Amino acid sequence: MIRQLLRVSVFLLGIFLMAMGVAVSIRADLGTSPIASFPTVLSFGTSLSVGVYMILLNIVFIALQMLILRRKFPVFQLIQLPVSIVFGLFIDLSMYLTQWLVPGNYIEQWVWTAVSVILVAFGVYFEMQPRISYLPGNGLVFTIYTKLQNIPYGTIKTTFDTTLVVVSVVTSLLLMGQLNGVREGTVFAAITVGIVIRGISAIHKRWGGAKSS
Repeated sequence: MIRQLLRVSVFLLGIFLMAMGVAVSIRADLGTSPIASFPTVLSFGTSLSVGVYMILLNIVFIALQMLILRRKFPVFQLIQLPVSIVFGLFIDLSMYLTQWLVPGNYIEQWVWTAVSVILVAFGVYFEMQPRISYLPGNGLVFTIYTKLQNIPYGTIKTTFDTTLVVVSVVTSLLLMGQLNGVREGTVFAAITVGIVIRGISAIHKRWGGAKSS
């Protein structure tokens, strides 16, 4: 029981760190990560929050997984629904907690964008460790990969992220006539989050190996 509680705690910590990373990137105002770009743009152009739109988008991702896999969809993965709700609530909580964050210049914006990347990377790493579930965006990418195994996972992930960014750019221009929520920081996050995750993994393995010896 204690071990299960620890796994859930680590998983929730990862979700919270990702949510905080999204909030910090929004406050930095250089663009969010691809997965958060569409909800962010919609929140800027309407009255609903980023967290609410993230929940709705993730519900769509879950529905697409079920549509693709049909009877092969693991019933257990419906756990993605409460996970999505928690993630959305964490984002709105993080937005509240970061109200004070108002960068004074372009350099500060980049500093906070880098901080957001680090937070998201740690969040993803912690989320993966317990192997409980995953956020629906990652679940959809993996689902498409299982159906199209002749296409590398990285290619599918890149295509997925690029599609989200393009949709976000078009939506931002239509709703507000300018780019809000999708900027150079979005490209930076898309490139660097995976690199930071690999770095965290390497350090963890090295530290863990040293500790065990």
